[in-house]
Amino acid sequence: MAVIKDFDEFVGVHGILLASSGIPSCLYHELFLKLSSDRFDGGNFFEIESCEDGRQRRLILSSESMNKDSHVFLVDHAWSFRLPDARKQ
Repeated sequence: MAVIKDFDEFVGVHGILLASSGIPSCLYHELFLKLSSDRFDGGNFFEIESCEDGRQRRLILSSESMNKDSHVFLVDHAWSFRLPDARKQ
């Protein structure tokens, strides 16, 4: 597998996908930096936790203000499912 070495190459390879996914172009560089360094910093801004019944989740947000299109977050999909439901997904 080829390794993407710089930002221009990243946009050249992934730009169409990023645009079609609705990611604002002003966030491409931040996304490149986070992917290049495996920086999962979403926990500084939000948390996903199970509700008491265990079937639903709630999103807990930081009290820090964020402007629209100011951040992009990587989420490790390994923690976005419940073990009993894994085969169904």
